[in-house]
Amino acid sequence: MTSRWPLYIAAALLLIVTIVCVAVFAAATFNEDTDTNTQEHYTEQVTALLANADPVRGEALIDEATCAACHVSGAEIGIAPSFEGVATRAETRRPPLNAAEYLYESIIHPTAFIVEDYTGSMPQNFAERLTGEQIGDIIAYLLTLK
Repeated sequence: MTSRWPLYIAAALLLIVTIVCVAVFAAATFNEDTDTNTQEHYTEQVTALLANADPVRGEALIDEATCAACHVSGAEIGIAPSFEGVATRAETRRPPLNAAEYLYESIIHPTAFIVEDYTGSMPQNFAERLTGEQIGDIIAYLLTLK
């Protein structure tokens, strides 16, 4: 009968390598989130984005990106929160973030906070699809919706 020790050793080594890889990946992900998803980081980003933002361009961008499909029409059936009154709700939605910071987070990291009774179906790639100027314009427009 052939010894199975080499098989057991190989399986144990594979398990150890897998655990180490998962731990390293989790630590890197955690550090990335804690480094960039802070109020201080958001404040810096949002201040820069809003410096020359244009709410008129932001409204046009919302139409281009078909945001209204979920946040206006879809809001009536519970797909996403309505744009109506979003600036007012954003002021207190996620303390200590202010309205602009919360809207920024909602666009850039839409799963960081999911509004109760919604599923978190917001596209995850707006940070790649939109320029900083466009994001600033959208936030500026949304801040007009009290």
